[in-house]
Amino acid sequence: MIAFTEIKLHRQWVDFNEEEHTYRGTMTPSEETLEDLIAANTAEKLKEFTSKWLPFMSFRCSWEHPDFEEEMKAVSDTRNLMLLVLELKRMADEGDCSRGAFEALGATFTGRESGDSEQAEVHFLATSETFSKYIRANTNCEKVEASFIERFMGDEKHKEWYTENGYIDEAGNVYCPFASLSYATGSLILKEHLYLNSQEEAAQGIDPNLRYPVMSFFGGNLGMKSTYTPRRAYFFIDSIIRDCIQGLRIRTKDGLLAPQADTNFTSLWLCLSDSFRESRVTACKTCGLPIIVSKERGAKRLYCNNTCKRKYKRALKFATLVNDEGMDEQSASKASGMAAATATRILKRNGL
Repeated sequence: MIAFTEIKLHRQWVDFNEEEHTYRGTMTPSEETLEDLIAANTAEKLKEFTSKWLPFMSFRCSWEHPDFEEEMKAVSDTRNLMLLVLELKRMADEGDCSRGAFEALGATFTGRESGDSEQAEVHFLATSETFSKYIRANTNCEKVEASFIERFMGDEKHKEWYTENGYIDEAGNVYCPFASLSYATGSLILKEHLYLNSQEEAAQGIDPNLRYPVMSFFGGNLGMKSTYTPRRAYFFIDSIIRDCIQGLRIRTKDGLLAPQADTNFTSLWLCLSDSFRESRVTACKTCGLPIIVSKERGAKRLYCNNTCKRKYKRALKFATLVNDEGMDEQSASKASGMAAATATRILKRNGL
């Protein structure tokens, strides 16, 4: 088992006098930072998190002034991707890897007709240009796109099919499904469902004629006995994390492995990956947000915090007053201290 001593940020540069410097001015994200990001489910919380960890996608230098709104979009994209990874980890940990569970996320399956194997993909619609440029720069997307054009556009039959289906336009812009992140037209995104199910509302608001950044993640080509198993979930997890930790170096400190990340973004992904060591992921019974549980003793952790625990108990009280005592919802809401809509949502989430 490998245990990292700490995660540091690195950057070295040479000034005009050819003197080498190392950037040391950024805090190091921790598991508490992960919890803060997961909990940032409102615009105000996202703004607060971004303010604390600005710059998120780059280094703070005297000549750089990152656009705050753009950084906040990058934080939001990162959070949404992490929620996907954590849900996949929960599915693997809890044995909830049915085809329906994967499809509920937005995964698509192909190849089943052959009868011996099946492959899966999931797509993510990004919103931040800074985030998108970083992923493209670190995963050789332009080379993959050039190879895609060379391989498929040289054959007239392939070229015609890809042109008719919107993968390449008259200006030569291409959407490459094999690149980590490529730009697709809004019409293609809607037609091919190139987004997570949780992004449905955002996808319906895009312009069919504009191009948007789409990330593609491969979930493996697995035999039919393995297709709806934790193995599939981990294929997706590794595919997502791999693209997000490209800016990483491994060094040693006192002989122990000490990874160094190029940005807060990369460092946070490394922290997420390392948090999976000897831990499990579950969902809070109240709010549904993921919880990374480690060093667990005694009763299993079921809630984000005590606030969610109290809310769940009030929801149960609401249900008892309505179902067992015949109280109307308005009176039960007042007696339990919880709005009827909130209580109903919590109860429904838990199949009650």
